Amino acid sequence: MMTAHTLAELLGWPLLHFVWQGALIASVSAILLAICRNARPQLRYLIACSAMLLCLLWPALGVFQQWQSPQAMSLEAAMQLAANSALPLDLVWVRESALAAHIESYLPLIVAIWSTGVALMMVRLGLGLLWVYRLGRHLPQPQQDLLLQYRQWQARTGQMAQQLGITRRVQLQFQQQLVSPITYGCFRPVILMPASLLSGMPYDMIEALLAHELGHIKRWDYIVNLLQNLVLAMLFYHPAVWWLSKRIDAERELIADDLAISAVGQSRPLARALQWLDKLQISAQPQPAMAAHGGDLLSRIKRLIRPDAQPWHWKMAAPVLGIGMALILLLQTQLISSAEAVPQTGDREQPVTQPVTQMATSTQAASQQRTAYVQTQSEHVLVMDEQSGKVLLSKNADSMVPIASLSKLMTAMLTLDAGLDKNEAITISKEDMAVYQSSQVKLKQGMVLSRQNLLELALIPSSNVAAKALSRTYPGGDVAFAAALQQKIGSLNLRQTHLEEATGTSSKNRASATDMARIVKAAAAYPELRRLTSSSEGAVTIAGKTQEYQSTNPLTSNKDWGISLSKTGYSKAAGRCLVMRTVVAGKPVIMVLLNAKNVDVRNDDVHHIRAMLDPAPSS
Repeated sequence: MMTAHTLAELLGWPLLHFVWQGALIASVSAILLAICRNARPQLRYLIACSAMLLCLLWPALGVFQQWQSPQAMSLEAAMQLAANSALPLDLVWVRESALAAHIESYLPLIVAIWSTGVALMMVRLGLGLLWVYRLGRHLPQPQQDLLLQYRQWQARTGQMAQQLGITRRVQLQFQQQLVSPITYGCFRPVILMPASLLSGMPYDMIEALLAHELGHIKRWDYIVNLLQNLVLAMLFYHPAVWWLSKRIDAERELIADDLAISAVGQSRPLARALQWLDKLQISAQPQPAMAAHGGDLLSRIKRLIRPDAQPWHWKMAAPVLGIGMALILLLQTQLISSAEAVPQTGDREQPVTQPVTQMATSTQAASQQRTAYVQTQSEHVLVMDEQSGKVLLSKNADSMVPIASLSKLMTAMLTLDAGLDKNEAITISKEDMAVYQSSQVKLKQGMVLSRQNLLELALIPSSNVAAKALSRTYPGGDVAFAAALQQKIGSLNLRQTHLEEATGTSSKNRASATDMARIVKAAAAYPELRRLTSSSEGAVTIAGKTQEYQSTNPLTSNKDWGISLSKTGYSKAAGRCLVMRTVVAGKPVIMVLLNAKNVDVRNDDVHHIRAMLDPAPSS
């Protein structure tokens, strides 16, 4: 079921994908044009025009696919949809990579810049059309001695048009402001000739230029040129489109040259006329009009006088590099798309359906389920009913990922399992200070704290120094502590967990959401851990100075949540992590959320999950 997309999503991703698509189109076209370098210009023109059309159709297809693709919704939106739907709701998780999320945040800006560019290009095109139109309508009255020449050239234009098989009436006008012939109009074509050519250019050269312009009219080049400029306006940001447009212009002029030669019977008058224009150093005319000086003048003159075959040049192999770069971009964008677009079959988590379905008044068969593509800010989620062990919510729960300070739950359990004296005084060593220290409680080398103080500091404000001191003073030291970790992992039957040290600062400390739920359940069996990790604040006195601290989980201060165990974690590799044992709808529930982008979105996920499991209003 498709939901509404924003304009930024509809246009942004296709515009970005066209970066590699346009490079690929231009590279393939360049290779084909090089292969056909000695073929008739009509073939090269067809290749270039086809490539330009593909430049338009490929992004258009991307917009259509973006519109048709299922739109991911937040868990909150899915929850509301379930409450208002008479059908069971099947949730399908949509994975989103960090890179895709980062790019997506810039889509509105990208689309805004693109829209501004398109508007400016359209204004440019409109002004050009208006200039040509006004130029053709505001013509000065010719002098009496030139009037006869005007009529003669109009008659000659009609003869050559008939010779070229043009059935439309072609109007010839002379304009004092021009320095080169131009053609505009489709069904009522008009050729504007510079009046100065009548007195300075020989008859056969003017005739050749007229034949050239009639060649454009015969081939309906004006409307093709107009469509070409519309595509250029829409995709102005890509150099490949400008290059293809230039190639189309060049091949178009060559075709018109050939038609002109067929009309006048020889090539030298046209070559001389082009040389004349080149000497005048004519500046470019507005894009919407066909001008005789278009394309590469020197190449055209050489082709008309001495049409030699073009040799192969090593630079013609350069597009192969462009294809390689486009394929690299394609691979990267496909990795992004696979992360943020339609999910794979393995992303379907059937346990999700049950709690959401209970909220809906489901009277239909399971085959009539409605699918919602849901996106949470946390990459790995597991919600479990502690009493029954039933998984209520699951998203990528079996992937081993860094867990940062969640490791401290295992550190605390090993400390309590060892039955060590909680009042034993422990001196902070230089080795303990080697780990990253949080800002809440500043411990220094030489400070003396009890093991109980270290346990509290490791769990509530999540002090790495305290956790390191606990493992260092474990019977047998860090080596024995690491061995005890492996035994604990085995005793808890943790199949997707690997821990090497006590603090979680190492990215090698990894676990899945499924195993973290087992760790939380095991930790909840320790009354001391329940007491400490559910505390919202505390204080420690060191050398006569009291330092206060707060829990890294702000939800512990909200009594309505009934939190009986909690631990957070953060590192660049792990993101924002949270495990929590709370009460929802009167039942103990374990929540595990790993790899969220920041604390706010992680907490949003927690609130939405709780509201989904317990739709009754809560504070």
